[in-house]
Amino acid sequence: MKYFSIDYRSPPSGMGQIIDTKKPEKVGDQYNYILIDYGSDPHEDPSYVMTKYFYSEQADQEGWAGPVLPQIFQFLRDSKVTYVHDGELAYEEEGADDNGYFTLDRWIEIMSSYL
Repeated sequence: MKYFSIDYRSPPSGMGQIIDTKKPEKVGDQYNYILIDYGSDPHEDPSYVMTKYFYSEQADQEGWAGPVLPQIFQFLRDSKVTYVHDGELAYEEEGADDNGYFTLDRWIEIMSSYL
C-alpha cells in the first residue's frame, strides 16, 4: 500500500510523508519516504530520501497548506498514493476506516471543502 501519512507534529516534520509499505523503511540512515512540506523556505530534510517542497509565501503567511493543496493533491495522485492516514481528521469526518485511513479521493473531497 502507498499512503500519505499526515504529520501534526511541529516543524521540521513537514506536512507528512508518502510511505510505500512494499519498500524497506530505511535506505542507509534515511527513511525511505517522501517528505511533503510547504511554505516560503525551501529545504531538503536529510532524514528522508526525498523532500517535495511546495513553495508559497501565502501558505507560509496563513500558516496552513490551503494555497498549495491543489498542487499537493495532484502530486499525491501522480505518486500513485491510494490512501491518506489522518488520525485527527478521522475523529471529525466520516469515511475513514477503523485505523484512520481515508481513500485519497475522500480525503481530497474533505480537504477541498476547507478551501
